[in-house]
Amino acid sequence: MPATTARKKRLQRFNVRASDREARLIRLGAERRGVNITSFILESACVRAEQEIADTRSFKLSAKDWQKFSEALDRPAQLKPRLKRLFSESTGLEES
Repeated sequence: MPATTARKKRLQRFNVRASDREARLIRLGAERRGVNITSFILESACVRAEQEIADTRSFKLSAKDWQKFSEALDRPAQLKPRLKRLFSESTGLEES
């Protein structure tokens, strides 16, 4: 890549801490793919981010499943006593 093209890209630095096991696993994955660790981590993270974003934007259902989903959305809300109790409990993060 020409130096002028490289200068146009604005690169960001990420610092990541990994356990010995995680580091060995990442190193092995990069070796198997035949790429350096940085490329392996970036590619893996970008693929996962794209999946996560896609999963939150849309999902596909068969006609039968869409019908079930629509019916569930149209049903009146039901009181769930156990869920109500759960949400009324302190989370441990709240100040006493």
